[in-house]
Amino acid sequence: MTTSPTVSATLTDPAPAKSHVAPRATRVRRRIVWGLVVALGVGALAAIALSTAAPDRLLEPEDRGPNGANVLVRVLQRHGVTVDVVRSIGELADAGIGSGATVVMANGEYLGTSAAATLAEETRSADRVVLLAPSTEQLAAMDLPLAAIPGDPTVSLRADCTSTVARADDHVEGTDVRLVPADGAATDAAVPCFAVPPPDQSRRGSGSKSGKSGESKPSDPYAYGVGMATVPAGARGPEVVVIGFGSSFTNRFVDEDSSAGVAVRALGTSKRLIWYQPDVSDLASVGDDSAGPTPWPRWLGPAVALAAVAVIALALARGRRLGRLVPEPLPVVVRAVETTESRGRLYRRARDRGRAAVILRRATLGRLARRLAADPRDVDAVAAAAAGASGMPLEHVRALLAGAAPETDTDLANLASALTELEEKVQIQ
Repeated sequence: MTTSPTVSATLTDPAPAKSHVAPRATRVRRRIVWGLVVALGVGALAAIALSTAAPDRLLEPEDRGPNGANVLVRVLQRHGVTVDVVRSIGELADAGIGSGATVVMANGEYLGTSAAATLAEETRSADRVVLLAPSTEQLAAMDLPLAAIPGDPTVSLRADCTSTVARADDHVEGTDVRLVPADGAATDAAVPCFAVPPPDQSRRGSGSKSGKSGESKPSDPYAYGVGMATVPAGARGPEVVVIGFGSSFTNRFVDEDSSAGVAVRALGTSKRLIWYQPDVSDLASVGDDSAGPTPWPRWLGPAVALAAVAVIALALARGRRLGRLVPEPLPVVVRAVETTESRGRLYRRARDRGRAAVILRRATLGRLARRLAADPRDVDAVAAAAAGASGMPLEHVRALLAGAAPETDTDLANLASALTELEEKVQIQ
């Protein structure tokens, strides 16, 4: 039996001819997947648009939503006050603050301690500085004798004091922070106002107001903290009014109780109001340990997640699957005569019979020499050995290995077959 080269491989099913009409199930599945991709894309765009459509920060001067302060800004402008909005400590330093200007720090969410110290330095020439619900770290950075503790949104506060900002009968509801003297500071270093009553008195909705007859008042106004404290002007700088109920100045609450009056008196005494709304750049500073929110936008995480889901869905919809893997018994036997005949057909198409005959004879001569341990350069020796191994006449074998070139395609095909027959007989022996 003839031994032939073996081929080891794992084959896949041949790709079927593409149908002109896709199966109904495939069309439906693709439509569903594409519908999901479109829906996810629209959802991502909507989330981004809603997140960036309008400012959503507390006391944003241009925001007309519930948490903004656009109503208060327009009221101040109607009173003849010029409102300039600055959004970083750098812009504040370039604002040219001097006499005739009030500065308000409206939202300390992004105010780092270094920026707070710069705020105190840059506002030394202002008429007044107003701080709305600052933190203890920010107050300390500005060298103010106050500290901030958590507020109470349910408490009702009555002024019970008279100043350029408050009237004795003013009252507000709720406070973001309560103010107390800083550690080591004198209790008279700041003028208190809107003292927080004891916990069992004057909750929002109880119908009573702090300071009415029959209610006991603590001897120390700072006993439960205060809603507002004023640090008088001095060598360190201008008057500083610290207000713990900044939320009362938002569009939602500014028209309730005495909020509007307190806001206008605090911010509208000068011809110019510089509204300082810190941004994330005011958080970054060397040695700044004040905590703040992340600078990344809130929509970034959901948008990335939606984009990832959309990409996966697209990959599932557009991906191509290979055919089912089919095992095949190995080894795969390819007959030598088939290889020889295929080569002969190639040479015939090229119409170079002489070159084809030389290549066929040289290949057979090399294989016979290896088989018979002869020198392939000595045709007579190989022919003699092959004749002895195959039983064929020596002259016939010699003619096959070194005879004349074939003149026709039939002669070339006969030569190829004869060479193959010679190799097979030598291998059998």
